[in-house]
Amino acid sequence: MKNILIHLLLLTTIIFAQTGGVTGKVTNNSSPLPGVNILVMGTTTGTVSDAKGNYRIRELKPAIYELRYSAVGYKTIFKSVEITANRLIEINIDLKTDIIEVGEVRVVDDYSQKQDDTRTSLIQVKPEKARVLPGAVTDVFRTLQALPGVLAPNDFSSQLVIRGSGPDQNLIIMDDVEIFNPYRLYGVISMFNPEAVSEINLITGGFPSMYGDRLSAVLDVTNKQGTVTKDFAGNINASIVAANFVFEGKNPWGIPGSWLINTRRTYYDLVIEPFVKNSGLVEENVSFPNFYDVQTKLAIGPFSGHKFLINAILSRDAVELISGNDRNTPDSVSVNDLSKNDLASFAWHYTPNKNTLNKFIVSWYRNGGDSNFDSEFLDPSLNRESFEEVETDTLAPYLLGFQFESDYYFEKISIDDKFSLFWGEGNELRAGIGMDFMKTVFDFDFELDPQLEAIVQSNPNARSALADLSDTRNYKRYRTYLHNNFKIGKRLFFQPGIRVDYYDILEKAYFAPRVSMSYALDDLTTVRATWGLYYQSPGYEKLRDAQIFYDLNQSITRNLEAEKAIHYVFSIERWITEEWRAKFETYYKRFDNLIIPAVAQGSTYYTELIPGRNPKLAESWTRPVTNLGDSLTQIPQNNAFGEAYGFEFLIEKKNIAGFDRINGWVSYALAWANRFESGLKIPFRFDQRHTMNVILNYKINNWLDLGVRFQLGSGFPLTEAIGIKPRIILEDNDGDLVPETPVVATRTSFDGNQKEVIYDVDYGNRNRRLSSRRPVYHRLDLRLSATADYWGYDWVFYLDVVNVYNRSNVINYDYYITENLQLGKEETTMFPILPTIGFNLKF
Repeated sequence: MKNILIHLLLLTTIIFAQTGGVTGKVTNNSSPLPGVNILVMGTTTGTVSDAKGNYRIRELKPAIYELRYSAVGYKTIFKSVEITANRLIEINIDLKTDIIEVGEVRVVDDYSQKQDDTRTSLIQVKPEKARVLPGAVTDVFRTLQALPGVLAPNDFSSQLVIRGSGPDQNLIIMDDVEIFNPYRLYGVISMFNPEAVSEINLITGGFPSMYGDRLSAVLDVTNKQGTVTKDFAGNINASIVAANFVFEGKNPWGIPGSWLINTRRTYYDLVIEPFVKNSGLVEENVSFPNFYDVQTKLAIGPFSGHKFLINAILSRDAVELISGNDRNTPDSVSVNDLSKNDLASFAWHYTPNKNTLNKFIVSWYRNGGDSNFDSEFLDPSLNRESFEEVETDTLAPYLLGFQFESDYYFEKISIDDKFSLFWGEGNELRAGIGMDFMKTVFDFDFELDPQLEAIVQSNPNARSALADLSDTRNYKRYRTYLHNNFKIGKRLFFQPGIRVDYYDILEKAYFAPRVSMSYALDDLTTVRATWGLYYQSPGYEKLRDAQIFYDLNQSITRNLEAEKAIHYVFSIERWITEEWRAKFETYYKRFDNLIIPAVAQGSTYYTELIPGRNPKLAESWTRPVTNLGDSLTQIPQNNAFGEAYGFEFLIEKKNIAGFDRINGWVSYALAWANRFESGLKIPFRFDQRHTMNVILNYKINNWLDLGVRFQLGSGFPLTEAIGIKPRIILEDNDGDLVPETPVVATRTSFDGNQKEVIYDVDYGNRNRRLSSRRPVYHRLDLRLSATADYWGYDWVFYLDVVNVYNRSNVINYDYYITENLQLGKEETTMFPILPTIGFNLKF
């Protein structure tokens, strides 16, 4: 580390002999605008416009820069400029609300929400936050998990759990296209590359009528367009686990517009895998997963108000793992899996005048894959440590078999037209119409050991049955929406809206009115409130996030209703100073017609130990008696409702001018989330009562930055075991292959002298589901970033450490039966301390 810092110090001494600069004037509707912050992005260089709106920045090295012009209460403008030696370039900027892109100037929202914006629960994240947030591994979704109301299921997942709703209830949009599976590496990271993203907008509740078919939240991401000031530019971000390349430039042959290509690849299989094998940390027959993707965006125009955008994505996740008989563990596993995620879209933006914008979008999206999983693994009721030295040929009585084959894909062709009109003073009309042509193909085959099937059915944590599922569905979704933002007086803004969806899979239409308002108590304080009705249709495309299997054939879905939610949200936001912002928000969500697996009448079995007998012998137990009980099926039904409510507090220190050493935020959320099924009140599986996030960025000096992230949360619900019980299986009496009689299951003992009873972990009945809690979760992440100029390029070298003090955060408990028939318990934990080094290069 000492040598690295010495080299970084040497790199920072390399400077250009000649410099240039930029000057100009900032106005608002042609009137001078003083006090505007002008920042050279990626540096600490900047200035503030004077009383006449004039500004000047000198001593910039020749390069392409992005300038940010920002002031509280105005739209922020980003301007690309190429600085050349010994030249002062003039750039005049007019700050105002405008939706038209003119040349190389792109107008975007700062993540300071304007007072006329009636959206509650809006979180606007700058892409650079996703690049540098400690522990986020340069991932957009993991950055969002540090914000109020947003949770992660666990350290291994980039899924978003928002205000008492599951990941399947979040709408994910990229460049006006709905994405079903926005993950890579089997959920570890998201598909959004922060190096290629320009806007990240998350609405955690009360979203407007332009969004639909989801109950919880909306993540709307816009990928950036390439530079128009240079033929070729780029960005490289590489670490010990992955590489990320972004290339961009203006269109050739004088065609207005730009192009951008970005690609990522993990190399766990190329770098990490050989290292851990040589270290003896895993066996030679273990393989690590990998993924790669390529994304591109082509912008053509503008031509007299016309602009054309083309997006394309090609993505592959793969793993091939074979574990044979030469092994140090009792398990034998064979896995072959390939997942594909592909997209193509075309958008035509037409702006006939400064007040009108129409977007016409056509897109194709397909997510699918095929898997083959074949395994024999140790009976989960046994202690694995007791079998580490057992000979392979003696393991057969203790292994259970599980085979799984799948072939699936979700395909969607969408057509949308979205219209925006700015009329009068502060009034904004948005309307749209669209349709989706869906095709889903599912072919899932399961082969379970009969004893394993008995274990699954007796476990109250099981969410659905594992039975074969094969279905092909073609269906459509139609939608239209209309809302208008009215300015009433000087301080009140009111937005009513209506949305209509028709779900062909249900053969039903749904009307969803929504209304929101904002009121400016003064120039620094804004009150907002929202009420809305939301619907979500069933669909195979949502099942991946839900992690549950349903049979959605037509004879079943025609009897279903869409799931429904009602949102009530109230917030108050105040700027304490120009850089300090405080926000309080409270919400209540009511869920109805929630879809859960139907419960069928099944068999449970009761047996008891005969007093004075050896509990290891089958004859010591009474004959099992059959009782009627509940058994989960794959049939969906609207048989649950729920509620989620809570309070969220945020205080944030912003670096408006780019000169402050410290910025960041502290947030706290107090939340409740419950489900009601068959008269029972059950905590939602991601119900977390207390959540706190502390984010701090500290500029140590002009080349070294420290990032700190601390997370604290009370534990998620879980179902704890209460003891052990003999395993009951069905025995065939007459040889006709039809199981008939329940008996106590046995296996031959190690010494081969007798048959011993097989025991299972006893979780009690389903009424005990999620009645306990995991331990408190907390984690500290740090990131040290050093900037330098080397060979005329901008470099950033970083050290990122996840879980600095190596906290063992529990994800679950593994229960087993000891040799003396006691219940054993072992923690399964999440990330240990994980250091990562890497660099970022811009050219």
